[in-house]
Amino acid sequence: MPRFSSVQAAAIVASVLLGIGAAAASPAHVRTAGPLQLQPAPKAPAIGTVKAGAAVDIVERKGFWAHVHSGALTGWLKLDRLSMGSGGSGSEIAALASGRTGSNNVVSASGGRGLDAADLARATPDTASVSALSRTAASEAAAEQFARSGRLKTRHIDYLRAAAGGGQR
Repeated sequence: MPRFSSVQAAAIVASVLLGIGAAAASPAHVRTAGPLQLQPAPKAPAIGTVKAGAAVDIVERKGFWAHVHSGALTGWLKLDRLSMGSGGSGSEIAALASGRTGSNNVVSASGGRGLDAADLARATPDTASVSALSRTAASEAAAEQFARSGRLKTRHIDYLRAAAGGGQR
């Protein structure tokens, strides 16, 4: 069995660890230019910027965030700013198989996997965003006009009744 110096052994270990990290990274492309953030939080400081179309490697995911390497920079991007895979057509989240067949059935979904109890405990309501969203609501008259212009028909659907045991569904 060959003998290695401590420097050679350290180099071998470093090479193996770097290889594991590279194998675990997932390629992606930036869809929307903007800041690369220090932490996975909307108000975290920016450590640089990424351009639309830039290639990045996703090394970790946490909730709706991806920890990425982009050139010499490493930081966090929201998942909705990324196209997974090669960046070509069909690699976006909306192109994932949804179980629906036929044309015009594009379905997008977003999940919060990766959130833990500590994340939920730290969560705070964003009342300013809720208020801003409420200001964009369509009036009943505007909704009816939209429905008429699309020749939509009214359907009445009864509310689900509570379970017999009084529990929530």
